[in-house]
Amino acid sequence: MIRKLIFTGVLAIMSLMYASCAKNDDGASAALMSSSDYCVMFYCSGGDPEHTACFNGYKDAMEKILPETEVSVTWLFKPDDSTQATTRFFTQDGMFHEDTEWNGGTDYDITSHANLSEFITWSASTFPGKKYVLVTVGHGNPWTPQNDNPSLQSMMYDGTTKKSMTSTALALAIGNSGVEIETLLTNNCLQGSVEALAEWNGYVDYVVYCSSYLPDIGGDYPYFIKLLDRCGDMREVLKNYVAHCGDIFNGVTLPFDGGGVSLSAMEMRYFDGILETSKKIFEEMGNSLERTSTSTDSPCVFGRTYAAGYQEAMRNSLQMDMIESIRGTRDMYDFIYNCVVYTGHPELMTLVAEFKDKLDQAVILNVHDDILGEHKVSFNICVSAAFFNEENMEIYKSCKFDQATGWSDFYVKLYN
Repeated sequence: MIRKLIFTGVLAIMSLMYASCAKNDDGASAALMSSSDYCVMFYCSGGDPEHTACFNGYKDAMEKILPETEVSVTWLFKPDDSTQATTRFFTQDGMFHEDTEWNGGTDYDITSHANLSEFITWSASTFPGKKYVLVTVGHGNPWTPQNDNPSLQSMMYDGTTKKSMTSTALALAIGNSGVEIETLLTNNCLQGSVEALAEWNGYVDYVVYCSSYLPDIGGDYPYFIKLLDRCGDMREVLKNYVAHCGDIFNGVTLPFDGGGVSLSAMEMRYFDGILETSKKIFEEMGNSLERTSTSTDSPCVFGRTYAAGYQEAMRNSLQMDMIESIRGTRDMYDFIYNCVVYTGHPELMTLVAEFKDKLDQAVILNVHDDILGEHKVSFNICVSAAFFNEENMEIYKSCKFDQATGWSDFYVKLYN
């Protein structure tokens, strides 16, 4: 359920109940058997020296709890240093072991859907018969339709090639692998774009995403693994995990002004309902631009057109991408909520309530820090005029979210 996080104490430390994985002396090429239901796959890009060091710290922290868990883990990491090779590891006997039969080289393309697909397939063949969690680790930016990419989501930034992976490429990698991924955890900034979630819809059962900038500490993955040991219900695991991360994030200040922190877990089987209601909302808004407000309650202006009210709502809704060079998103629920507040549109009011019901059904938990305060954080929607000009419009219209909802049609009506 979407709600403002009421911060409580850090969750209690779990008792460590399980033995280490069964010994197998044949290396990564042989199937490593464990009684645990889960294999967690970490696909990581350092991007810069600071995050290379930070992400290696994730691995070191996990290594300390490996003797106490039966969750299997695979790890692929490309450092920012172009002279260092990309390596991958698997767990055995409570330790990480490098896959010495594989040579990632110094020119490994971390942004390639084919390379990610191969990593997923290798992980599943190394630990067959599991439930699988994919964790993407690296820099991220908001979804933007530009260049020749129909769904550009800047994630998994490669500091060597200066390229990033797209949302579509991530979905393609999962689909082509033939492996059912139950949960996707995106340890990348600004991955809570509704356009990105639409691309991933149908490929994973659950997604954990940050609509804002993500602190360097990213996520407590040893704790996540302990939760998998303790509980077989993924909704409950993610609820506890997101709540715990929210506690930690509330004590962190980002190194730039105005940046709040959010984290959400969503069950994707309810996402189609969000798309259906979004379509109704955009159609109603598009058909009501010339209507005038009959409310004298601020911030409504009596006699002002709904179109002007929607534009004012756009200017005053929550923006997550605070860095000047990449601004172009608004929090979707905060925007449509404000469209009601700034117009008094009665039919839209009911549709926004329907949207909120669908959102509460889909989102297991949303947490955000005190900087974001009372904002109704859900996920971002693309609003930059540069992305709806003649050059980029065809690209935006090719994304699954726009095809399902007609957002670009409404946007063009509103500003033309």
